[in-house]
Amino acid sequence: MGSFLPPSHEQQTFYGLFVLIAAIVLITLVVRWLSRKRQRLSRFPFPHSFPHAFEWLARALGSLWLLDGFLQAQPSMITRFIGGVLAPLISGQPWPLNIIIKWSMTLWSLNPVLWNEFATWIQIGIGLTILLGGHSKYRRLGLWISVFWGLAVWIGGEAVGGIFVGGSVLEGAPGSVLLYVLAAIFLLAPEQFWQSPRPIKMLQRFMASLWFFVALLQALPSSGWWNREGLSSYILSMAEMPQPHIFSLPLYAWAHSLGQHPLLWNTALVLTFFLLGFLWTFAPRSPFTWWLSLTVTFSTWWFGQDFGVLGGMGTDPNSGAIMLVALITYAQLLKFPLWHRIVERDTHVTKSAG
Repeated sequence: MGSFLPPSHEQQTFYGLFVLIAAIVLITLVVRWLSRKRQRLSRFPFPHSFPHAFEWLARALGSLWLLDGFLQAQPSMITRFIGGVLAPLISGQPWPLNIIIKWSMTLWSLNPVLWNEFATWIQIGIGLTILLGGHSKYRRLGLWISVFWGLAVWIGGEAVGGIFVGGSVLEGAPGSVLLYVLAAIFLLAPEQFWQSPRPIKMLQRFMASLWFFVALLQALPSSGWWNREGLSSYILSMAEMPQPHIFSLPLYAWAHSLGQHPLLWNTALVLTFFLLGFLWTFAPRSPFTWWLSLTVTFSTWWFGQDFGVLGGMGTDPNSGAIMLVALITYAQLLKFPLWHRIVERDTHVTKSAG
């Protein structure tokens, strides 16, 4: 795989193109902003009745895509993307997926600088159009592009979240980009959908299905999570990534405990995930269900996924971030007391500023 890696001097070419494209994008945004400002002065804004949760989800998804784009622009992505990100995905995959990943590596190796530039800017572009598009065709265009690009990344760049090789939610299964795609499809739903109880019901079913699925992945004997090498070695590899000690020390402590009691810990994980699946099935509106989900999601995001972006080779903040976004969206739709007060305060501030 060494021949696939571009020489380090190509970083200069990448960042030269990056600055040029950034300048073009900045000028375009300024022109667009001035144009929209004149339009607002000449006519009333287009009315809409989407709930606050819709706008929150859109802004969060746009921000995540924007972050992913900047993470793709890290120096290590130019020089080590094939060997450090794509190559490790091949082992143990079904042959059709194995072929797709190898094809992705071959295609990327043809011109690593231009492909990395393309991947960087398509993700930044998706993020900007979702964030700044408002309730317009530009946001919908960004959402549609995110669906197709996300599916391509999920298959060729995430190996469908590792679900065929013993993947776990601790690693980010079923894949953060798949959750981005589902969020985009959710946002593409018509206004009537968002005015009905259907978003709440769909999120409840999604959460129940997700937790049952990750519990099953964690429980499979073939996944290797029941033995010392499976759990402890993986967490130890996360702890050894370059990061502040405040993040790595708890990981070292947990890896040590996992090495001593792998059966006990994995049993606790499986039972916790199954419990969340049952709670989302039979008590989805309970604050206890929501707070337990929030706690477990954040814990797996830290103690399993290591926040996804640490170490210089992260291409996204992993699935924990988008799962937290989904939970907050659900809380806003259901108008849980804490989030309802925050929404009311933000609405009051916006009206006062206007």
